Amino acid sequence: MDIDRNEFLRYLGWKGQDTDEAFLRKLDEAAKRCLQLAEPRSAVRRFDLDGMTLAGTDFTLEGEDIRRHLQGCRAVYLFAATIGIRVERETARLTRRSAHEALLFDTAASCAVESYCDDICAALSADCGKRLTERFSCGYGDFPLQAQRDICNLLRTDARIGLCCDESFLLTPRKSVTAVVGITDGPAAPAQSGCGHRCAACTKTDCAYRR
Repeated sequence: MDIDRNEFLRYLGWKGQDTDEAFLRKLDEAAKRCLQLAEPRSAVRRFDLDGMTLAGTDFTLEGEDIRRHLQGCRAVYLFAATIGIRVERETARLTRRSAHEALLFDTAASCAVESYCDDICAALSADCGKRLTERFSCGYGDFPLQAQRDICNLLRTDARIGLCCDESFLLTPRKSVTAVVGITDGPAAPAQSGCGHRCAACTKTDCAYRR
């Protein structure tokens, strides 16, 4: 897990504007502090697919987008990842002191959890020896956000990694991710740096953060 400076800038909406050394130092300080406080934890479970239902469960992956995304896959990984509550508490502390510092720290945390998810997916691909699809999270396209609760229940995230899904299907701690990753029949792809996929998996083409 790391925080790439260019990704950090992109999350802040940077479009190639000039930056000075003082600002870049603030970015680096926020990134360093975030990594110091992060407590990355994850839960992963593999399921065979019976149509779009996870074998041995009554959980069906709903939506045409996830169906297309998993076309040709006979199994999936469900995973959940978080960088922990200490990061959230630091964001709250900084919010009371400085909105600017809180923004930088919160953005660093977003970069950190995405980087952690990249690491998880790379490890899963290496472990199974198969190429994986891009991760697909609840709320992408027409894959309902409500599925987040089912994923958390199946992975027992509350007991295993301290990750809870509330009645609005939102995660606590906030800097957390749930996702479905398809397992293809193809061999594992060479490792790559950076996310390389999140925007490709998302149908929201008007997003300000799209690559």
